[in-house]
Amino acid sequence: MEEPSIKYGLIFNNFSQKIKDMRVGSIKQTGIKKIAKPVLLLALIKGIEDGVFKHNWFEYEKLASIYEAVFKKYADISKQTEYTPLYYPFFHLHTSDFWNLCLKTPHSDRFPSTISVGWIRNNVEYAYIDPKLWDMLQHKVYRNRLAEFIVEEKIKTATARSHTFLRLFLNWLVAI
Repeated sequence: MEEPSIKYGLIFNNFSQKIKDMRVGSIKQTGIKKIAKPVLLLALIKGIEDGVFKHNWFEYEKLASIYEAVFKKYADISKQTEYTPLYYPFFHLHTSDFWNLCLKTPHSDRFPSTISVGWIRNNVEYAYIDPKLWDMLQHKVYRNRLAEFIVEEKIKTATARSHTFLRLFLNWLVAI
């Protein structure tokens, strides 16, 4: 039951808009949008659902196996022929204001130009999300609603938005 002092509907609207606006990369050969960041969020939701994550901190290794299974689940739907390793979205999602990295050396805020699993393991203690998002995800209804939103908005549309004739034509022109 929704607590009157916490407006989960407003929190849902806020974070679903942030997720909708979240930038994702494209596969160079096809222009298909990568699903790595949305899959990472779905893996996080699954980890909460399964009781793996009981607190608002997500260690890379605990998230890795969940992410891989979720990626495989949605790869066919989104026409992803290449697997994107977790370290890419785990790191790059920090550009969204709801995903944060807790560095092992807090005063070191310099990020590398090229990310690797080694850099993550050596420099990141864990990731955490905005406390309001964490609170909302503790409620099954909103957790499921957000997962459905991510699948509809970011997974199922990964190919629909990227296969425009104009984009393919422009890529062809650039190649010439």
